[in-house]
Amino acid sequence: MQNVVVLFILLMQLPVQGQVTPPAKTLESAVSQFNQLSKTASYQQVYAQFEQLYMADKTNWLIPYYASLVKARMCLLKMGDRDQQANAALLWIARAKSVQINDEIYCAESMANTAKMSVNPALRWLSYEDKIKTPLELAKKINPNNPRVYLLEANIQYKLPTLFGGGCKASKSLIQKAERCLSQQSIATPVSPSWGLQSLVDLKKACPF
Repeated sequence: MQNVVVLFILLMQLPVQGQVTPPAKTLESAVSQFNQLSKTASYQQVYAQFEQLYMADKTNWLIPYYASLVKARMCLLKMGDRDQQANAALLWIARAKSVQINDEIYCAESMANTAKMSVNPALRWLSYEDKIKTPLELAKKINPNNPRVYLLEANIQYKLPTLFGGGCKASKSLIQKAERCLSQQSIATPVSPSWGLQSLVDLKKACPF
């Protein structure tokens, strides 16, 4: 009988085949892959991970936040039905805001609306301008040192026609502000938002000062 008890205890200590990875580790892995996105297949794979994570945990705002960013990028990169991708990005924002409201979520909200507008800029800019700019103003009030606020503002300003005050000259101060904030940002955890460096590189390449 004693041998049976010992055997039972040893079996209980063995790893279970197919055991689910703890959510924190899974999220860390998904965010790490998000920060390295480059190919279409990667976007779809990473999105699926955030979707699965959300089904297991609807209380962590970071999960719908990242899912929204992936969908917004897929729209901007013209992957699949762009309106559907942008709509999904906005849906994920609503889910994130139902958990928490912060400067990072506002940045993602601006990006999701930018994606929706980008499907047809000529027809949609006027109706989406406030939806794109207002979240960034709200984010700035919460955290004036968030580099992603200025990166998104700089990108908007750069892409505006010069007739409407856009272009490199108009975006210079925003690019410089984003660069300063990026160099000073503190990343609290491996899953904390840290994206933006590549956007800064692209902006500086487009607008060499």
